[in-house]
Amino acid sequence: MITRSRTRYIEETTDPEEAEGRKKKIVAPAAIGTKRQKVSQARVKPSDELLAIEGGQLMAATEEVPKTYAEATTRQDQDEWKKAIASELKSLIVNKTWKLVHKPAHQRPIGCRWVFALKRDEKGQVVRYKARLVAKGYSQRHGIDYEETYSPVAYLNSIRAMLAKCSAEGMEIEQCDVDTAFLYGKLEEEIYMELPEGLRELLELAEAEGEDDVVCMLLQSLYGLKQASRVWNETIVKHLKSMGFEPADADPCVYTRGEGEDECIVCLYVDDMLIASRQKAVIASVKAGIAEKFRIKD
Repeated sequence: MITRSRTRYIEETTDPEEAEGRKKKIVAPAAIGTKRQKVSQARVKPSDELLAIEGGQLMAATEEVPKTYAEATTRQDQDEWKKAIASELKSLIVNKTWKLVHKPAHQRPIGCRWVFALKRDEKGQVVRYKARLVAKGYSQRHGIDYEETYSPVAYLNSIRAMLAKCSAEGMEIEQCDVDTAFLYGKLEEEIYMELPEGLRELLELAEAEGEDDVVCMLLQSLYGLKQASRVWNETIVKHLKSMGFEPADADPCVYTRGEGEDECIVCLYVDDMLIASRQKAVIASVKAGIAEKFRIKD
């Protein structure tokens, strides 16, 4: 006897009144000449770890991060957000991202805003409150606050070719990325920015006797600026060249140095890097050289 699959069909009616109170039925496929079997589905009791993860995911979905500085500093967990804001501001001050000046006449400072996030562990528990200051790049004016914005990244084919070469020749390969990469580049343009919310309180600046017109003159790049990515690329390229690396002709984001056992390849994709060599010691040396100027993590 030949067994055929029963095709799925939709039961429909041409009578409008009958169709009004009737739903379409879909019959699941079944084999002709075979009996339908009941499938028992045992109820599985979830583990405590699974419940913790699901609970954390539910908490992550329901516990919203603040959208504004005012909201962050007035809610129940405001102390944690204030610590995160102060930490970010102190980091930017130590990095000499700006200097405080009186707003020059006929200058229009760009705005800035806070972006907040929660870092969680594998169980969904909050382990860190994060605050990042970003410039309102959309208020920048071409020809005044910025010129070029393009910055290259490695071609995917270059990454594939690098991985294939490492596999074929038994080369070691490691990955690292630069932490807060966009904050390292120096700006060529003269850009003024409004004081970030929270900075006046941190520095105890008075809003009297002419101090209310104080603005930030940006010296270093900042997240949100239109030229931030390009400035970072120029900064890391300059440093790699100072370490003896040269860009490949086919891809300006692939850099090579040395030959034979000392050969080293660096593939750059924004702030992420792949570093390959036949010797782990060479890779460690290159990473140490990069770490002299930038804070990196594996």
